[in-house]
Amino acid sequence: MRRPSNILVLTLLGLVAACDSTDPGGLPPEYVVEAILVSDEPLPPIRLSRTTGVTESYDFSRLAVRDATVALHPTKADGSMEEYREDPEQPGIYLPASPAARAQPLETYRLEVLIPETGASITGTTVVPDTFGVVNATLQRAVYQTNEQLEVTVTRSSVPGRSQNYYIFVTESLDPREDQLTPIGASILDAMPAGVDTIEDLRVRGSPLLNENNYAVNSDGTLTIRYPWIGTVFFGPNRISINALDDNLYDFFRSQSVQQGGSTFAPGEIPNPLEPVRGAHGVFGSYARVTVELEVLRPGGL
Repeated sequence: MRRPSNILVLTLLGLVAACDSTDPGGLPPEYVVEAILVSDEPLPPIRLSRTTGVTESYDFSRLAVRDATVALHPTKADGSMEEYREDPEQPGIYLPASPAARAQPLETYRLEVLIPETGASITGTTVVPDTFGVVNATLQRAVYQTNEQLEVTVTRSSVPGRSQNYYIFVTESLDPREDQLTPIGASILDAMPAGVDTIEDLRVRGSPLLNENNYAVNSDGTLTIRYPWIGTVFFGPNRISINALDDNLYDFFRSQSVQQGGSTFAPGEIPNPLEPVRGAHGVFGSYARVTVELEVLRPGGL
C-alpha cells in the first residue's frame, strides 16, 4: 500500500478530535471518511471508520467500516467511474481498482459511499487544482533561522472560480532522530505529555495557511514564496512540499486552527471544523504540490 501523502498525515492528526465526537450516554456512532487526491498523482486510498465516545481512544483498526461500496465519479463527459475495493489485509481501507488511475488536474470528482449494513450514504465533491512547477529554488543548504531563507519561484496553480491560491508548506525530515531536533523541535517534544508525541509524529510538520496575495507576482506571472522556518523541526536533509489547496482543504485547515486554540472563542462556543462531506465527519479534498529538498545546517554553537 502506498505511503500516505504529507497533507493526509496532517489531516489525519486533525481528524482525531472529530472522531471523538460521541458522548458516553449512548449516542450512535457516526461515520468518518478520509480521502485526499493529489493532482496528477495516483488516486489515493479512502479510509472509512466510525466515531467513538469521548472517554475512549480513537483506534482506526477497531473502528474500521467493512464491506462498503466506494467510488469516485469524474464529471467530464469522457470520464468513467473509478471503483474502489476494500484492502483484504486492512479493513476499512479502500483501494482504487485501477492502480494506474490518476487524479486529473482541474477535474471535478464526486465521492459516493454506500454502507450496506445501514443503508447510509456518504457524498462529497472536490475540484482538483491544476498542476504547477518549480522555476527556481535559491538554496539547497541553509543555516537554520538565518536571514538567508529558501525562496522558491513557482508557476501558479489554478482552481476554477477562484482568483487566488492558498498554500501550506509541509516539511518532511529525511533523517528524523532525536539528536537532529532543532530548538523548536526539542521544545515541541518537551512540551508534550509522555507517550503522546514521538519522533515519528514530528517527522512531518505543516506551516500555517499562506495566501498567495501576501507575495509579489513576478513580471512573468510566476510567484516567489519564502519558506517559513517555523516548519523545520529537524536539522539535516528535509523534503519541502508547497501544496496548493482546493476549497475543501482550505476550509478544513482554517477552521481546524480554531479548534487548536487559534481564536478568542470560549470553549463552549468553538464551532465545529468545516467538513466538506455529507453523511459523515471527515474530509474529501484535493491539492497540487511541488517538492524541493533543503539541508538545514546547525548555526555555530548548536
